[in-house]
Amino acid sequence: MTADLAVVGGGVIGAFAVREALSRHPDWRVLLLERGGIGAGATAWSAGVSFPLAATARHRELVVASGERYAALRDQAAGAFLRPVRMIYVMRERGLAAFAERVVGAPLRPVTGRERERVHGVMPDLRVEADEAMVTHDGEGFVVAARPLAEALVAEAASRTEVQLGQRVEEIRGDGGGGSYRLRTAQGEWGARRVVLACGAWAPPVDGLAEPSGARRKRIAALHARLPVELDDALVYFVDDDLFLLPLAAGVALVSFYREEWDTEPDTCDGRPNADDLRQGRAALGRRSATAAAAVVGGRAFCDLYTDHRLPVVTTTPALPGLAAVRGGSGSGVRLAPGLAAAALDAVTATATDAGAATVSDAVASAASEVVTPAAASGAGTPASDAVGPTVPGGAAARAQVHP
Repeated sequence: MTADLAVVGGGVIGAFAVREALSRHPDWRVLLLERGGIGAGATAWSAGVSFPLAATARHRELVVASGERYAALRDQAAGAFLRPVRMIYVMRERGLAAFAERVVGAPLRPVTGRERERVHGVMPDLRVEADEAMVTHDGEGFVVAARPLAEALVAEAASRTEVQLGQRVEEIRGDGGGGSYRLRTAQGEWGARRVVLACGAWAPPVDGLAEPSGARRKRIAALHARLPVELDDALVYFVDDDLFLLPLAAGVALVSFYREEWDTEPDTCDGRPNADDLRQGRAALGRRSATAAAAVVGGRAFCDLYTDHRLPVVTTTPALPGLAAVRGGSGSGVRLAPGLAAAALDAVTATATDAGAATVSDAVASAASEVVTPAAASGAGTPASDAVGPTVPGGAAARAQVHP
């Protein structure tokens, strides 16, 4: 039997693709093929955060779409894996005006005395320069427990979805009839009329689909530190440092920092930090708080595919109608997963004419045959990393790490 849609990849983006498909088309037969387990790969190591921050108008659309879909889960079973969180930014005063333009739907304001006190309570020796401001905005974002969330979304769809785990797709090809695809693994073969590829850092198993412009794999790392945080404390983001501190549990915080290592192979990463991860992370954190750096007890590490504009893209080509790939998560895959899944569904249900039409700036496309959907547009000055947490446009943009 031929599925109406095959989703390759059971991470958080693939899980949202399944949910989006069944929401739009309850009568569809959906197939999910995953090389390992649900929520494996970068999803397993994520502490993703959904926040109202965007670098471009099209990026803003994606942020809004994702935020709305996350908010809609709050009263459902999957909502158990979303936690409200406030955010405080520490940054140079000269960058405040430009940064404020990137906040979606909420003006920046100075922190209150109580909010400032709480930050210093967590890091008593915190170093804040004279020309730096500490600001926030009203409203809340979400901390996303990405792996259990993906598992919950797939479980919710289990009665209407064929889920095949341990199935590494080795080849995808047209069936010769012009209307569907054959997906081959070492164990078997499946047919599908449409395909969404959500393979994370791994290359999609299909010929003819160009890599996103400037795509490279980057190592991402974060630290775990025993600090006097409470679960309802704000996330503190040092914008110009590309470093943030996120409460994970009472007494435990995650610290994401910029990790300078490129061309990492995903199969060589197992989530464990190496000595260089810990050394670089402690040094970065120590520039703000020696006490916090001394409290580091471990961490996590993985990798993701980054585009040259540091935003994920959904790529298609007229040669492969009904097939779309979500590529270049750039550390923002969890934060933008619901919107990316929706954009991928739009792409695979478009007509052949639609699929060949450029939908964003030509500067984003890496080849004439590649289409980048409104899922993302070129965002100069946008860093990127939520495989271990958020990313904020601005700050040390060219280095590309953290994206709330």
